[in-house]
Amino acid sequence: MTSASVQFLTSRRSQKLVQAPGPNPEQLQQLLATAVCAPDHSALRAWRFVLIEQQNIAALTDLAIGATRRSGREVTEQKEQSTRKWLSSVPLLIGLAYKISHDNEKVPEIEQTLSMGAAVMNIQNAAHMMGFSTYWSTGLGTYTDEVPEALGLDTLDYRFVGFLAVGTPSVKLPPAQRPDPATMTTTWQP
Repeated sequence: MTSASVQFLTSRRSQKLVQAPGPNPEQLQQLLATAVCAPDHSALRAWRFVLIEQQNIAALTDLAIGATRRSGREVTEQKEQSTRKWLSSVPLLIGLAYKISHDNEKVPEIEQTLSMGAAVMNIQNAAHMMGFSTYWSTGLGTYTDEVPEALGLDTLDYRFVGFLAVGTPSVKLPPAQRPDPATMTTTWQP
């Protein structure tokens, strides 16, 4: 028999279309507290979160679209309009990054990346449990130097991995179609 908690976790899905209200300050602190429970080899505490509240999201949108274009990537007029429309209703974006431990031979960067991914997944699961939805976007100038640097994250020392949109679901989505884990699982035998 599956526990209610596991059933709840398996019902989580990404939802791009979110609206206000977003988490209040107490709920936001709870979400971030779950992030720092992620696996953390050598206690690097490398996770970094930059909060962009609704009143500042339009300015971030301008920055991200401009930075993407200046980096040589195309942003069509249609993509710009759809991005602006989407972000106009998002109550909270969380910039996601981790501090790179360059000289740590014990913890290779892939483990630091995995730790960041686990931290973000903890936030997403906790937000789902609170009745919010989330969407992890690696658009919005994520792969430029300009956007992370504008957020205070020097790209020589930090790996920026995108934004997490957090808010109340705008529409009710059907359950996600998930693969059968057995199709991806083998049992090793010597």
